[in-house]
Amino acid sequence: MANEKLQEIFNNRKSKEEKKTKETKKDAVKDLSPFEARYTAKKLDEWKKEYGNRDLIYLKVDDFLAVLRPPKADDLGDYLTAIGSNGMSKAVAMIVEQLWIEGDYQLIEDEDCFIAVFLQMNNILESKKADFFRA
Repeated sequence: MANEKLQEIFNNRKSKEEKKTKETKKDAVKDLSPFEARYTAKKLDEWKKEYGNRDLIYLKVDDFLAVLRPPKADDLGDYLTAIGSNGMSKAVAMIVEQLWIEGDYQLIEDEDCFIAVFLQMNNILESKKADFFRA
């Protein structure tokens, strides 16, 4: 009985989290103002064009900023290989290094900042996975 109640509670929580995630993705507002203030909108547009007009990755932790280029298939392959051989932390450090365009080195040097970058990058790379099904 207790297990059934616990399962019901977790199922309700998961349902609410999934709904919130879907709504958040639709309503997400990109605040580029800190990046435009530091790098200029013109420079951000130049970088975007340099990488095939694909969206850049903007990382912000406290007052520290970084701009990363969008990952290519080879980058994601390297990332997945690095996870298997070196672990997630080293894989994230490797992919951030590969994608880095410009930013504050504190995001890498400071452990608390790097944890935030780690979590953001993991979310970004996980979102690159496609939904699929078999029928």
